[in-house]
Amino acid sequence: MIDDLVLQQMEDEEYFAAQRASNSALSELKKSPAHLRYALAHSKAPTPAMRLGTAFHVATLEPDEFLRSWARGSELSGRTKEGKAAKAELQERFDDDKILKTDDYDTVCAMRDRVLGHPVAGPLLEGVRTEVAAFWTDPATGIECKAKIDGLPGNDDCLIDLKSTIDASPGHMAKAIYDFGYYRQAGHYLSPFSTRTRFIIVACEKKPPFAMGVYELSETAIKRGADEVAALLTRWQECVESYGWDNEWPSYSEDVTILDLPRWAK
Repeated sequence: MIDDLVLQQMEDEEYFAAQRASNSALSELKKSPAHLRYALAHSKAPTPAMRLGTAFHVATLEPDEFLRSWARGSELSGRTKEGKAAKAELQERFDDDKILKTDDYDTVCAMRDRVLGHPVAGPLLEGVRTEVAAFWTDPATGIECKAKIDGLPGNDDCLIDLKSTIDASPGHMAKAIYDFGYYRQAGHYLSPFSTRTRFIIVACEKKPPFAMGVYELSETAIKRGADEVAALLTRWQECVESYGWDNEWPSYSEDVTILDLPRWAK
């Protein structure tokens, strides 16, 4: 375990405010240094899909917090006197972004019940530390890093990540591991730990019948992710040393680039 690793629970606002190398930041850097520089300087407004995903995480991992802080919107029309009164009452008790449409609220609850009732996922999540913020310094580059761990079991050998998806089948999830950079996420999240070497994904579909699967990334996938993280952190360090934080960072090639047909088109 890295000496300066700190594990603690904190609100999302405080976590996101910490300017450190996260998996999402490394995803931007993989596009180009300019993308990373822009992402660090501009916060991204949550989309409806992101909001639903957050609600699913809270409902599943922090059920008491979900019942306390999230609400099911009124079914009454907002154009009627009764509907306006019901909406006003909810807004007095809950933040606007935590009042879900009735269908969305019911979907989140159904997904939560599906995960917690699953014969593997339910016991796997029972008694784990949830929504744990991890902070550490990469020893090779000195870059300060962070991760938000969904599930930190007491058995000390794995990390658990909860995913909502349109397709939780093995074939789709194997593709998603690459397309969405889950292999890199695994390498990044596991890097500060010495005894935790397994990365388990609990994936649940967002539509009935809310099919789901539990998947463990292979050692090969995790190693590739770790190697990519190391290369990206080195690039991050080089950009800081070469350009500082007050100057623009490079995007793509500044020279003319010759383009050929993609391999699949030849």
